[in-house]
Amino acid sequence: MAETKKIQPDLSFIRGLMEAGGDTVNKCYQCATCTVVCPLSTEERAFPRKEMLWAQWGLASKIAGDADVWLCHQCGDCSAYCPRDAKPGDVLGAIRLNAIKYYAEPKALADMLSNKAGVLGTVIAAFVIWYIVAFLWSLHTGEGFPFPEGTVAYHKILTFVPIDIVVLPIVGLVLWASYKGITSFWSDIAKASGVVSYTGTAPKPAIGPLFKKYVIPAVQEILEHKRFEECGETKERAKGHKLLLWSFIMLFIVTGVVFIINDVIFVPFLHKHFTPMPLWNPIKIFANIAAVMLIVGIWMIFQMRKQKTAEGVLKSSEQDWILIWLIFAVGITGVLAELLRLMNIAGLAYPVYILHLATVVTLFLAVPYSKFAHLLYRTTAYVYQRYEDDMKAGKAGFGMEKEVLPVGPPSDEAESAEDEEKKEETKE
Repeated sequence: MAETKKIQPDLSFIRGLMEAGGDTVNKCYQCATCTVVCPLSTEERAFPRKEMLWAQWGLASKIAGDADVWLCHQCGDCSAYCPRDAKPGDVLGAIRLNAIKYYAEPKALADMLSNKAGVLGTVIAAFVIWYIVAFLWSLHTGEGFPFPEGTVAYHKILTFVPIDIVVLPIVGLVLWASYKGITSFWSDIAKASGVVSYTGTAPKPAIGPLFKKYVIPAVQEILEHKRFEECGETKERAKGHKLLLWSFIMLFIVTGVVFIINDVIFVPFLHKHFTPMPLWNPIKIFANIAAVMLIVGIWMIFQMRKQKTAEGVLKSSEQDWILIWLIFAVGITGVLAELLRLMNIAGLAYPVYILHLATVVTLFLAVPYSKFAHLLYRTTAYVYQRYEDDMKAGKAGFGMEKEVLPVGPPSDEAESAEDEEKKEETKE
């Protein structure tokens, strides 16, 4: 008599999927049109048909271990050609939003930063906290509060010392949460891949080969946005995304350089501030170019998403709009803070600068807890795709490439064969 297996759907997963915008999943009748027309789906890694089936059945554990969910870039081609209007791209987008919450630690922050009220509340709270810190710092420096006397200079209200006191713990939390999420995700997709060691756990590559063979090529591909450019319905999105990505990289470089010059060299050893920099300073020029790229890039993404949502190609979730407007707020407040400082309008310059700090902190805090986490999990999926392909082809070179299906300890036959091999090696 054939064995039967009872499938127990995860009802909480199904509810979360529906709430996140995947309510069209039940329209799917498994025709596979989506997989056929998807420009990113391959014979070796076919999607999104199987993900639609697993979602319908509520198989949360299967989807959690599926890297292909993150290889989907919501091109919209599958939704455009779906004969049942099941919108597979939107369903996979909803699955990703659920996955972000699933891997988030602590989950309360993911809940808070996944809705407008929570994000707005975080920005307001950060704004108030920055002002409290600025007031306390003014007691130490003797500068006027809330508007220091003289020409507008933001280091008069907040130097790097109070900023670091506030920001560094947040940096630590974000790094810890990102590490936890990435390692948990890697563990899940490794277990689901079928390429495991005889201990039932996934082989762990050494850090050096992992970066050289897999991380660096994956990052290069992301920087070039090759897969975004392969999309059909939303191909133009690649330009805005690329501008935004490179603007973040450039602003990160500026932040690092200014931190070293001002906080490590000028203030401790020269006892003066490197900032504010004149407009002709190369670092300032570089930063201003990055700021313009950020605003233009996010505006292009906003226009594209607005148009494609109206056309029915994409369904934009609340988290999509939250991230867009938060990034836009970071860019606009940053530019306004610079312009108001140059015009020496203290009554507006200092509040706008504090608001800019509040939006920056909120955006950074959102990295592992909002749609911004695509940066983490999609990159991990890119890396694992290359690693798994090499594992299956026996090219990973870590000495643990043994395919064991199903996952678990080897069979008696496999153990006997292994014992025989050892005996032969001993004889030799």
